Amino acid sequence: MALVLGASITVGIFVFHVAVVPLIFKYSKTFRRHLIFANFAQWPLNVNYDSPAESGIEGARNFYIEYQSKVDKCPMKIGVWHILPKSSYERVKGSFECGDNEELNRAMDEDIISSKHPIILYCHGNSNSRAAYHRIQLYKFFQKMDFHTIAFDYRGYGDSTNVMPTEDGVVEDSLIVYDWLNTMLEPAKDRPPVFVWGHSLGTGISSHLLGNLKELSKNILQKVEPLKLPNGLILESPFNNLADEVNHHPLAVLVSWLPYFKEMFVSPFVGCPCHSFRSDEHLARETFLPVLVLHARDDLVVPHVVGEKLYQSIVKSRVNGGATIKLHSYDKNQNLGHKWICNAKDLPEVVGDFVSSHR
Repeated sequence: MALVLGASITVGIFVFHVAVVPLIFKYSKTFRRHLIFANFAQWPLNVNYDSPAESGIEGARNFYIEYQSKVDKCPMKIGVWHILPKSSYERVKGSFECGDNEELNRAMDEDIISSKHPIILYCHGNSNSRAAYHRIQLYKFFQKMDFHTIAFDYRGYGDSTNVMPTEDGVVEDSLIVYDWLNTMLEPAKDRPPVFVWGHSLGTGISSHLLGNLKELSKNILQKVEPLKLPNGLILESPFNNLADEVNHHPLAVLVSWLPYFKEMFVSPFVGCPCHSFRSDEHLARETFLPVLVLHARDDLVVPHVVGEKLYQSIVKSRVNGGATIKLHSYDKNQNLGHKWICNAKDLPEVVGDFVSSHR
């Protein structure tokens, strides 16, 4: 009896694995969206976003950008942290200690407008929020490099409006924050250099944003003149498109032996308007945007092969000229994986050289 029961359970699991899971993956957009954005995973819990210092980052303020979303046709609120460069924080430290938020905001507004320090607009990956531990470590790296950092949460993440994300939705959020930054810098006599940094899924978001900045400026912002491109784009642990990322993901080995693997698991991401993240196609449209690709060879979430594919596609799009594109890979023995390139010993030099070359 026990043998029959065990065999029945085994058969049930097998049928679920080879029949039910592929059908859910193929036909449920909601299921795929939850897997891609993973915004249901929010860690750490009970974050006090109004006090970035409680999350381990000094010299930062919290604020919100509110606007009417054209994608979801509803009011949207985006939570943002502005983190000062180390030298600026030392200069205005008293504004943090006095407890006067109005004075603090005034001082930080003035600092970013008059600053000669580079500004990083950071587009994070899936799951958690701008307060995630590995993101805090990256902010600290930016701060030590004497960069301003603008870190924000898309819809559905952190304390931003709780709406289920789509590709167009999170790109719209990124556009709004980028527009805010450009508006802030309008009074600057000598505009500081601006760089966009995307990590993991954030590389797909930032590539979509900058590869289509002219069209997005016109269609979403109704601007006659499009927003100016940043000085450069830095892609950490990127993929060329979501279909290839799924095809090469380490977990794909569980189902890649199925004769209908590509039809059920890969094809739903080809040309899907909700979530295809075709960074290779987006960046091919913007040949005068300098790009630096950072990728670890021991990345088990976004394999190095898809980052290299993205690099090769950008190079191919620029055979007739354009801005520089560089791939910097990290050996497996450095144990940097998917999240810890911020700990690479040569990162200050690599990023510093790229920023200095494109000021």
